[in-house]
Amino acid sequence: MSRRFLVFDGDGELVGAFAAWEDAHAWAHLRSAEPATIGPVQVEDRDERRTWTMDGGDHCRLTVWRRHVEYGYCAPSSPEPVPPTTFVPPSAPPPGTVGPRPRSRQRRQVIAS
Repeated sequence: MSRRFLVFDGDGELVGAFAAWEDAHAWAHLRSAEPATIGPVQVEDRDERRTWTMDGGDHCRLTVWRRHVEYGYCAPSSPEPVPPTTFVPPSAPPPGTVGPRPRSRQRRQVIAS
């Protein structure tokens, strides 16, 4: 049985792990209502990339994680200055990443009169 749902206190300390979202959600609300709890309490689902945040009340806030996409890398910095003629352009995006959107049509040129 996998412990998919992780519960964290406001200081980032892992305080619980649950297999079912309902169990983690109910327990996190109880935990957030305790006076000694550092808030906010968060339930993380790392498989679905979501976080529920409880601030002590009956409500919680859902945050869906944004996917991080890298488009290239800079050349590593060297201790001595690099002459401008040896500039290394960033590499191409890794395979499977999203690149710039291609234009579906040409733009019309507007001439001011």
